[in-house]
Amino acid sequence: MLVVNDLWGVFARYLLGDKTRWSEKVARLLLVWLAMLGAALAVLDQCHLGVDVLTARFHSDAQRTVALFSQFVVLLFAALVLTYGGGQLLLQRWNSGQILPALGVSKAWFYLAIPFSGALISLFTLGTLIDTFRGRTTAATNVDLA
Repeated sequence: MLVVNDLWGVFARYLLGDKTRWSEKVARLLLVWLAMLGAALAVLDQCHLGVDVLTARFHSDAQRTVALFSQFVVLLFAALVLTYGGGQLLLQRWNSGQILPALGVSKAWFYLAIPFSGALISLFTLGTLIDTFRGRTTAATNVDLA
């Protein structure tokens, strides 16, 4: 959708000679959603950037402890900051009645990506945390321990 929207914006501006008012706002909205959902997908696949130079030299029990701690911190951040805080921000924007004039929709649609992706990140991290606790995988080395 983002590519089609951007292609339309370029087509309209350079070939039709008329800039569409809504294409830039739609692109921005889609980019926010893409980034937030991409972050959740990276958590699911355990592909987030991490520095494991030090922990790779630890014993497997220490690696598991570090992985449990880091996953707990990510879960705490996702649940409190993204899901709860993002939800509060979403409610404030929804109640403010702010509208994106070019699209005619509530500005809250931008902010919905935050608690939605926060909930996904929380669920995915909880699953990884449970798997690590049971000894199935560790996020620090991304290898199977069983």
